[in-house]
Amino acid sequence: MKHSIRLIFLLFIGFQSFGQETLIKIRKDTSAQMKTLFKPHKLTSIGISLQSQVLFGKEGPERGMGLQLHLNNKLSLGIASFNSMPRHNDRNGMMGTDDRQRFNALTIEVTPMANKVFHLSFPLAIGRIQEEMPKNDNIAYPAYVPQPGTKRRMNRNDRRENGTLGVQPGINLEVNVFKYVKVFGGANYRFAFGEEKTPGMSRAAGTLGVKVGVFNKRIRSANAH
Repeated sequence: MKHSIRLIFLLFIGFQSFGQETLIKIRKDTSAQMKTLFKPHKLTSIGISLQSQVLFGKEGPERGMGLQLHLNNKLSLGIASFNSMPRHNDRNGMMGTDDRQRFNALTIEVTPMANKVFHLSFPLAIGRIQEEMPKNDNIAYPAYVPQPGTKRRMNRNDRRENGTLGVQPGINLEVNVFKYVKVFGGANYRFAFGEEKTPGMSRAAGTLGVKVGVFNKRIRSANAH
């Protein structure tokens, strides 16, 4: 009987000690900072730049213009517009008979080592592809045929327009020419999605361009003296 009482007493003391240690550990864990898979990076620098580029491929050349906001000299967010060339517009506002395409998009670009003279960047554009083409008699519209000897070109009423979602990833090799000037060249592919997509909307292209602006303006900390 005495041995049983001693055993129960020792078990009681053991459970009590274990419970106190566990409670202390739980309190420490709950008061500690939460661990996350991805750690947010503090914003240390910003920048802004204008971008001009030419895309060349099977579907013909395009001219692109863009505006970018640079964060920590690694991530860029912006807008861009790509338009097919040549446009064949005359002074009277008439249009040529060639197909025209434009791609207006939001852009994001990752540049892991932007401070190196030669470095890679990975741009991505997501937006709307719009394609204008002559109306086809297969859809009950007579195609416009200019009369011999006339200078008239197609106007907007002679054309139809298709629009769909476009996604354009790419890769560029950039060169820091000056502190405020970068040149780049690379390749990209434009994917088209939607019921109104046409074969000409999806395209592979090479690109050459230049960026001008402030890329890495340091932000002073509020605690800095």
